[in-house]
Amino acid sequence: MQYSEWVVVKTNQEYLEYLSRFLNISIPVVQVLVSRGLKDVNEIYSFLNPSMDLIDPFSISGVYETVRIIKEAVKSGIRIFINGDYDADGLTATAILYDILKKMKAQVFYHIPHRIHHGYGLTQTSIEEAKKVGAKLIITVDCGIRDFEMVQYAKKQGIQTIITDHHEPLTVDGKLVLPDALIIINPKVDENSPYTSLAGVGVAFMLAMALNSEEAMQYLDLVTLGTYADMVPLNTVNRALIKQGWQLIENPCRVSIKTLKDIASVSGNIKKFHMSYCLIPRINAPGRVDHAADVVKFFVSENFEEIETIGKWINQMNSLRQKTEEKIMEEIEKKLETEFNDEPVIVLWGDWHIGVVGTVASKLLDRFNRPVFIMAIDENKAKGSARAPNGVDLQKMLGSCKDLLIRFGGHKQAAGVMLYKEKLNEFKERLCKLAGSMDMEPQNVLQLDAQVSLSEVNEKVTEEIKLLEPFGEGNREPLFGAKELTVVNLRKVGSNHLKMSLRQNGKYIPAIGFDMAKEPILEGCLIDAAFTPVINEWEGVRSLQLQLKAIRRTQQ
Repeated sequence: MQYSEWVVVKTNQEYLEYLSRFLNISIPVVQVLVSRGLKDVNEIYSFLNPSMDLIDPFSISGVYETVRIIKEAVKSGIRIFINGDYDADGLTATAILYDILKKMKAQVFYHIPHRIHHGYGLTQTSIEEAKKVGAKLIITVDCGIRDFEMVQYAKKQGIQTIITDHHEPLTVDGKLVLPDALIIINPKVDENSPYTSLAGVGVAFMLAMALNSEEAMQYLDLVTLGTYADMVPLNTVNRALIKQGWQLIENPCRVSIKTLKDIASVSGNIKKFHMSYCLIPRINAPGRVDHAADVVKFFVSENFEEIETIGKWINQMNSLRQKTEEKIMEEIEKKLETEFNDEPVIVLWGDWHIGVVGTVASKLLDRFNRPVFIMAIDENKAKGSARAPNGVDLQKMLGSCKDLLIRFGGHKQAAGVMLYKEKLNEFKERLCKLAGSMDMEPQNVLQLDAQVSLSEVNEKVTEEIKLLEPFGEGNREPLFGAKELTVVNLRKVGSNHLKMSLRQNGKYIPAIGFDMAKEPILEGCLIDAAFTPVINEWEGVRSLQLQLKAIRRTQQ
């Protein structure tokens, strides 16, 4: 991709040198940390050394009262019904809360809605299922914060509801409007809470910690999967959770995690790629194309045969999901040619499977860097998913269209929406008008973490980069930039890749650029390069290599 501008944060050199000496970290990596908004020694130390000791679940409003109510329910034999969600966040959250309540000897049941037949959140079907098992208490996970009518309906049926959620609550004229639930646990309703970035599974884990902190630690593998899947920022709190959980996935004790890795052909050190493209899509797949309830059973079961059987089914569902998504993408490409005229918002609809419109929207967001709404037509209604770049608040956009909508919810950058099919054109027009007045970030600006010379790039830097792991939302792999590099031994490898060495002031470092064979560079020319330094291992030999992310001819 050609970028119109390369941007790097400038920091006082003396301050960088001070931090480097104090923390015993190289200046390039210190610059990365400062570029991420970590401005002093304490903030950097907390980021590099995230600690579970600083997490206090009881500081989240509603947790203390919920623990008391659950313990009384267990003691009195009151049946508890967990209402979850069909994505990886909701499934892992359900598994954690269900399992820890079972270990407390609670009479507990769970329900995962079917995406197509039931829809998202607390539904009438959920409440009828709770009535069937004689439950008097529903606990939602990863849903419920906007289920006003269903909370009231449950109350009329003699069932109280505790909501645990992390989605944006409804705001009207600047004031929070909340369901009339027994208790609401959602850090987004707490003022100045340090836990607002938690995923749904993170909120459920906080409740599990409050119930039994020692027992809860075994669930950090599930917390990691759900947190990473929901693409919440990996800030200090979420880093503390997934840093330990990452190790439980690399070296699993849970049979289901080992099975998941086996069916995905994942072994050794777990990287961002393995999570994003191998493990999480398989967890999400059943909820996209079938009914995901057995995924909870997969996570909590101790029966090897049952786990293996469900694991094979999960893999089959992922294959079906891939084929369904490919078919929709083919149709989307045709629609883009005929219906897209570079509007500030992409709004497309068709006779598509509702389960995969979210992943399709994400792909188009990456490609066009503007709000995307992909809608699946279901009789007289359109149900869909929206994705938006940083700086765009989907909840505000949808709030401005609420007179056209049946329902909407979610997050600032990811949302779900439903409306009548006849309103689609008006919906699209209003979204485009709203987006046209927004100051969205240009899509072709390359943000660098640090500008360096090749003399500063060495194996020590690559080792220090590992201190920033795991990488993910809000914590990408560091991207360095260097100017006026001479291209040496340039050659094409594979079908579309470039290999070369880059020279600066007598220092040479090998480099590889994937899918860069068409870049207009020549042997001996001067280039600027954006890259991540890595250690390349081949036949037992370790060597420093630059993985190129972008290159351009140096401007003289």
